[in-house]
Amino acid sequence: MNAQNDTSLQVSVSVTQTLLKAAAAAGISDPSSLLNEANIDQQLLLHPENRIPFEQQAHLWQLVSDASDNESLPLLFGQQSQPASFNMAGYIAMNSQTIGEAMDASQTYQIAAGQGGELSIVRNDEFIEVHYHPVDLGYSSTAMRSCAMLAANFVLGQWLIGAAYTPILANLSMLKPKDHPAFDRFFQCPVTFEQSHSFLRFPAAIASTPIPHASLELLNLMKQRAEKVIADSIGKQSLSAQVARLLADSLMGQEPDKGFISDQLGMSQRTLQRKLAKENSSYQEVLDQTRHNLALEYLRQQPLSVSDIAYLLGFAEPSTFYRAFKKWHGMTPGQYREQQN
Repeated sequence: MNAQNDTSLQVSVSVTQTLLKAAAAAGISDPSSLLNEANIDQQLLLHPENRIPFEQQAHLWQLVSDASDNESLPLLFGQQSQPASFNMAGYIAMNSQTIGEAMDASQTYQIAAGQGGELSIVRNDEFIEVHYHPVDLGYSSTAMRSCAMLAANFVLGQWLIGAAYTPILANLSMLKPKDHPAFDRFFQCPVTFEQSHSFLRFPAAIASTPIPHASLELLNLMKQRAEKVIADSIGKQSLSAQVARLLADSLMGQEPDKGFISDQLGMSQRTLQRKLAKENSSYQEVLDQTRHNLALEYLRQQPLSVSDIAYLLGFAEPSTFYRAFKKWHGMTPGQYREQQN
C-alpha cells in the first residue's frame, strides 16, 4: 500500500503516545524532543480526540528507530499498548462476543486508530490470520512499524482472552534481528523474518473463543438508538443530519476531527461551515446537539455508567461530560437519571 502523494492520512494521538512510551522503554532519555524534529506539536497530545498527519507519525517512527537503535522496539511498542491505544476499535473489540468477531471489528474500525495501514482478516478451514498492510512512505522503519502493529494486536488479544490468543506463527517483513529469540518469546511461537507479508496465524478454532464480560448486544443497541435519536431530532435530508450521523458513528473514545467529517462529505471545512450556516447552524452546534441527544438516550440505559457514556460521547474525561451536561440540561447526569426512575 503506497501513499507517497497522499497528505490527508491521519493517525490518532494515542498511537503517538504509545510510541513515545516505547521510546522511553527503549532507553531514549527524552523521547518528546523527537516530536519537534517530526514537526508534531506536543500540545496536540494533550487531547485524545486530536489526530496528526500520518506522514509526521511515520517520520517520528524513523526518528525513534534511529535514536534507540533497538531491534526490539516493535515488542516494546506492543508491551506499552492497551485497549485505549486503539480508540473506538479497542472499545468495540472489548464488547464483541467472540475473538473472531473482535478480529473483524478491528479490521472494520482500524481507521479510528489511524490510517497508517490496514488490518485484514484471512480465513480458511485450518487457520485465521491477522494481516497488516502498511502505508509505505519510503522509510526504512516501515517493516518495523508493521511488526509493532501486530505486537500491539497480540497484546490486545491476550488482554481480551488471555493465553488462548497465542499464534502458531508470526510472519514478519522486518530484517532478522540479532536477538531473534526475543521475538519467539514475545509472540510465544515460531517467528519468520524478511517475508513479503506481515501476519499472525492462529488455529481457525480460536475464532469461537468467547470474550468475558462482552456486550455486543448492548453495543448494537446503542448504535441503533443513536441513529433513531438523530433521525428523529434533526431533519433527515439536511446537511446537519448528515454531519450528526457521521459524528454519532465516530464519537466513541474521541471527538471527531472536523476535517475528517468534511472529507467524508466531499467538501472543504470552509464549505461545510458555510452550508451549515445556511441552515442556521454550525459544526459545533451540531456536535453539541448530537452529544446532548445521545446523552439523554444513553442515560436511560441502566447498564451504562456515566464514565461509559462520557467515553461513548467522545469526552476526554467524565468531568468534562458532567460540565457539558449541566450546561445543556441544568442538572448533572446522575440527577437526570434519577428523574427517569
